[in-house]
Amino acid sequence: MGANTAAASSIAGIEQRYAGITHNLANANTTGFKRVRTSFSQALQQAGAAGTGAVAAGTQVDFTQGPLAGTGRPLDLAMSGKGFFVLETPNGPLYTRNGTFTTNAEGNLVDTQGRLVAGEAGPVVVPKSVSPSQVTVAPDGTVQAGGQTIGKLRVVDFADRAALRPEGASGFRAPANVQPQPAEKYAVTQGHLEGSNVNVTEELVGLITASRLYEANLKGVSATDERLRNLLQVAMA
Repeated sequence: MGANTAAASSIAGIEQRYAGITHNLANANTTGFKRVRTSFSQALQQAGAAGTGAVAAGTQVDFTQGPLAGTGRPLDLAMSGKGFFVLETPNGPLYTRNGTFTTNAEGNLVDTQGRLVAGEAGPVVVPKSVSPSQVTVAPDGTVQAGGQTIGKLRVVDFADRAALRPEGASGFRAPANVQPQPAEKYAVTQGHLEGSNVNVTEELVGLITASRLYEANLKGVSATDERLRNLLQVAMA
């Protein structure tokens, strides 16, 4: 691989890293957001007096737990451990850790976009005669309204989370050949929300590193072009 070709490949990898960092920072305060993690490797190759960096980047989602914060709202639900809430959409189920829920006109438990929150036996419907303050959610997802059980939230997990594809700020879509399974190691906490797992300081450090590598690779391209011009001038003399 030529020096300029290697540098161009490195620059593309650095740009991917930069895009991931800016995406993470933009969602540092998004409920249930999982940061994009870019595997970032650098191998420096010396070419005469100037060096060029070969950098490769591959994107993955970091599903580590975000911090839980109390809200006091009875329909705000946080997930601890391994699991996802399930939202019903026209394009199939969407999986999320964002438990900012409410009820629609029919009393169905929905997210902020009006999508139904799936229960194990269908939608969870809160009777209109029951106020949200009378709704309780147990750690296993069992929902009671006015002291009566009205359903249990469907909480699922995946053997291979890497197969999930982000959709929206805090949702994930599973390919047709990847099926969810009932989650086991989880707990639902009522009146709380799970925050983003973005570490702003860490992202800013990564941004500085990416910027320095970007500049180094551009200088490498410039130095290589200058050497080629010199060689061409000598050959034509």
